[in-house]
Amino acid sequence: MNPGSPQEPTIRPWSSLLIRDYRLLWVASVLNALAIQIRNVASLYQVYDISGSALQLGLTGFFQAFPFVIFGLFAGAVADAFDRKMLLIASTLGQLIPSLLLGILTLTGTIQVWHIFGLGFIGAVVDVFNWPARSALIPRLVPPGLLMNAVTLSTIIMQTSFLLGPALGGVMIDHNGLVATYFTTIALLLPAAVAVLRMRSSGAPQGERRRVNLRSIVEGVEFIWIQRIILSLFLLDFGVTLVGFYRPILPIFAADVFKMGASGLGVLYGAPSLGAVLGSVTLLMLGDVRRKGVLVVVAAVIFAGSLALLGFSQWFWMALGAVLILGFTDSLSVAIRRTVVQLLAPDQLLGRASSLITVFSQATNGLGAILAGAAAQAWGAPNALLVGSGICFLMILATCLAIPQLCVTGRFRMSFWFRVSGFELNSIPKTRNSKPRKRYFALTRPAFAFSPTSKWRPCTASAAS
Repeated sequence: MNPGSPQEPTIRPWSSLLIRDYRLLWVASVLNALAIQIRNVASLYQVYDISGSALQLGLTGFFQAFPFVIFGLFAGAVADAFDRKMLLIASTLGQLIPSLLLGILTLTGTIQVWHIFGLGFIGAVVDVFNWPARSALIPRLVPPGLLMNAVTLSTIIMQTSFLLGPALGGVMIDHNGLVATYFTTIALLLPAAVAVLRMRSSGAPQGERRRVNLRSIVEGVEFIWIQRIILSLFLLDFGVTLVGFYRPILPIFAADVFKMGASGLGVLYGAPSLGAVLGSVTLLMLGDVRRKGVLVVVAAVIFAGSLALLGFSQWFWMALGAVLILGFTDSLSVAIRRTVVQLLAPDQLLGRASSLITVFSQATNGLGAILAGAAAQAWGAPNALLVGSGICFLMILATCLAIPQLCVTGRFRMSFWFRVSGFELNSIPKTRNSKPRKRYFALTRPAFAFSPTSKWRPCTASAAS
C-alpha cells in the first residue's frame, strides 16, 4: 500500500453490530428464530405424546417445512413489491397467532393432533415471508464491505437457533410444561417486533411500485439463470445436497454401527450445528473474502471428502469429527451464497433472489432425504455415503467446467466451457492501473463479468469470484 493512500478499515467479527439498525435487526432475528424453534420442538413433543405415532411425528415436520417450497417464490415477489420493514413486523406479529392458539388449546385440554398440524402450517407460511424480507433488507443497513460480515452474523443466528432452540424447548417442557413453553414464545416475539419497529432505515421498495404476479415471480428465476456466478452456486449446492444429505441415515450409524442408542444419536445430530457455528465464526474472523467462488468450491470438496470419512468410520469419534466438518463446510457455503446473491442482485430483485435460496434448500433437503433413505436401504448406510461422496466430486468438477467464472485461481484462470466446441487459447495481458504487465494464458469463451455496480457486461475473460 502506498504511504499516502487511505487505509482500509479493519473488519472485526462484530463490525456490523456497531451499526444501530443492523443491530436491531439482528436482535429481532435472534428472538424470532429462538421462538420458532422452541415452538416447533414443543409441537413435535406434543404430537408424539398425544398419538404415539412416528408417522404423525413425520407429518408434523412436513407441515412445518413444506410451505417454504410452496410459497417461497411468491414470498420473494411480495418482499420486492412491499415495504420490507413493515413485512418483517407483520410476519413477526403473525407468529403470535399459532403460539397463542396452541397455548390456549393446551391449557383448556381440547388440543388435537390436527390442530398442531394446521397451526404449524400457518406458522411456517408466516415465516416464509420473514426470510426474504430480512435478507433483502440487510444490504440497506450495512456498507458493501461489511456485507459478508453481516450475512455471516445472520447465518450464526440460524445455526445457533437450530442448536439451542430444541435444547431450551426441552428444558422448558420438562420444568414448566407445554403451556408455559408456548406462552414463552410470545414473550420472545413481542420484543422482536418492537426491535424492527425502532429501525430508522426505510424498507420501502426503490423505484416504481411493482405488482405481484406470475411474471414478477418468473423474473426472479430468469435473473438467477442469467447470472452465471449465482447459478453455479445454486447448481453446486443442489447437486452436493441431493446426493450428500446425510442426516436421515445418522440413526443407522448410532444404532447399528456404533451401538450408541439415543444419546449417541443426539450427539451426532448436534455436531453439524456446532460445526456450522464454528464455520460462521471462522468467516467472521476472515473478514471480507475476495475469492468467494474458490472458497465455495474448496468447501464443497472438503464436504465430499467428509462424506467418505463418515462412510469409512468404524469409531464413534471418527464419525463425530466427520459430521462436525460437514456442518463447518456447509455453513461456509450458505453464508457465501447469500452474500453473493445480495451483492449481485439489484434492490428490486433482492427478495425474489433470496427466496430462491430457501426454496432450493428446502426442496433439495426433501429430495436428498428420500435418496439417502433409498440408497441406505439398497446398499447400506456406509456404502450409500461412499457412493454419494464419489458423485459429489463429479458434480463439483462438472459445475466448475460448465460455469468457469466460479473458479479463479491465481494467474492461471480456469476459463473453459463444458461444451468442447468453441475453445480459444488466448494470451491475455495482466494489467494494473491500465498498464500491461505479465501475460497469462487461458481458454476463453464469451462470458459475463461482474462489475462493481452490480451489473453484468459481456467480456472475453472470466470474472474473478
